[in-house]
Amino acid sequence: MHEDDQKEYLEEPLRLFRKKVMPKLPPNIQKRVSGELERLEELFVDSRPPRFAVVGRRGAGKSTLVNAIFQAPVAEIGAVTAKTERGAWHTYKNNTQKAVMEVLDTRGFGEGDETHFHQTEEDTWQEALSSRYPDAILFLVKAKEIDARVNEDIEQLKKLRDIIKKKHDYLPPVIGIVTQVDELDPVYDTDPPFEEEKVANIGRASDHMERMLKEHLPEVAGILPVCAYIAFKNGEIVYDRRWRIDELIDFLLEQLPGSTWMQWARITQAKTIQIRIAKTIGKSASAITGGVGAQPIPLADLPVITGIQTSMIAGIAYVSGRKLDRKSMAEFLGAMGANVGTAFAFRQLARSLSKMTFPVAGHAISGTLAATATWGLCRAAILYFIEKRPAHEAKEAYNNQSKPPADVFEER
Repeated sequence: MHEDDQKEYLEEPLRLFRKKVMPKLPPNIQKRVSGELERLEELFVDSRPPRFAVVGRRGAGKSTLVNAIFQAPVAEIGAVTAKTERGAWHTYKNNTQKAVMEVLDTRGFGEGDETHFHQTEEDTWQEALSSRYPDAILFLVKAKEIDARVNEDIEQLKKLRDIIKKKHDYLPPVIGIVTQVDELDPVYDTDPPFEEEKVANIGRASDHMERMLKEHLPEVAGILPVCAYIAFKNGEIVYDRRWRIDELIDFLLEQLPGSTWMQWARITQAKTIQIRIAKTIGKSASAITGGVGAQPIPLADLPVITGIQTSMIAGIAYVSGRKLDRKSMAEFLGAMGANVGTAFAFRQLARSLSKMTFPVAGHAISGTLAATATWGLCRAAILYFIEKRPAHEAKEAYNNQSKPPADVFEER
């Protein structure tokens, strides 16, 4: 996304709302919408790449896992020798989606070959963590090596967390990942979905890793077994043996701050993630427009509502992977029909009349109308940008508006 377009469609409406509108709102309305505004600011204004520390022994599948998440060959795979000489941050970028992820790639635990490496693990971590820290730590162990010096690896993992805590006053969640589960017995059962015997062996390996990790780190976030193998030729997927990667992607979203969600949606290209984030955006936007529409002070609230709605639509388009520019915005608004602006005008008139005629009930009605219209646009944008449905279906979803979720009007 071009920086100017990002500011115009995502950031500027929120900045104007906070500067020009928030001070004019009654205290109770300010309280009601401020949390939702902060939520959108975290998503849009503070947006940054997610950061992970991916740690484990050489051959545990660190680079393979990164490629599986991106669905692209973004990480070099060291099949014979260790590729990472010292702990360092690497930026992985999907050129198609313009999505970025930062990874602190440690050299494999237990790689003490002094002829190749010249610093200890802790020395490299101290240097790499001087300016930034990971949002979460992915601790990888091969399924067939679940008993191989794992206690020693866990001790090193604890030292890594201690350094992060000391330098940044933050303890990142640890996610244990059992990799290469396709290599477990029976060896002939190689492609998912796996048969019952292999699934049972995968479960035993995962349970063992969970017991060992939680013995030393009781607060470990979770344990997930995966197969991340994916092969590429000329940048295209030619063989895909991934298993439970989608579940891992969903779980990692829970561990990440909201400021990374936009990039995570574009990195993973996972529709469930995109829709979940889009609905979060839509709920906050609906709560804001509903709060403004419900208040009694004389505001020219249509430009305010339109600005928030524009920001919402742009955010949904962005998480879908679409290029965010005037053309994509115009395409959506055009797909909604030329009478969209007229519909907004009629709603504005209806709100004004209801406020004049019914001073109390009218405000609640106008607030509900504003929130309902915004939620309708959210549903339409999800269909159009994420579901890739025809324009007439998106327009129908907008015209057949339903009330937004009940929690839009609750303090969250």
